[in-house]
Amino acid sequence: TTPPELCRFDLTEVIRSVLVSMDIIAKQKEVTVHFEQEEPVYVWADEYMVEEVLTNYISNAFHHVAGVGIVEVKLIPRGNVVRVAVFNTGMPIPEEDLQNVWQKFYKVDKARTREYGGSGIGLSIVKAIMTAINMDYGCSNEENGVNFYFELPIK
Repeated sequence: TTPPELCRFDLTEVIRSVLVSMDIIAKQKEVTVHFEQEEPVYVWADEYMVEEVLTNYISNAFHHVAGVGIVEVKLIPRGNVVRVAVFNTGMPIPEEDLQNVWQKFYKVDKARTREYGGSGIGLSIVKAIMTAINMDYGCSNEENGVNFYFELPIK
């Protein structure tokens, strides 16, 4: 893998463009997407890698969304980093699978994933990228869905 090329860029803008590029999927799946952030948030990272992580998280959220059909992207300032959280309503990930979702080709529900033609490498790419830039990432079950996050330095 190529080493990260760090630059300062507006994270809000990148998220917006990823959401625009996936708008057709959102409409097909009748998903309501929430992204309230208006202000620019400047981060110090590799823009291409960040776009890759966002694309993975958001397309995952679209694939697994259920219930009221909401996908929400949030920017949460935490001191000298910003946390990007991608939430989708739906079924929780079984506790024993939470650690494993980052492994290559690991699928929680093989039958369900197959119909999306997912290759099962998305989250392992996220893990590789976040490890390369030495930043925190993870996922957790919430009351009515699943939350994936990663953090980036604000410079």
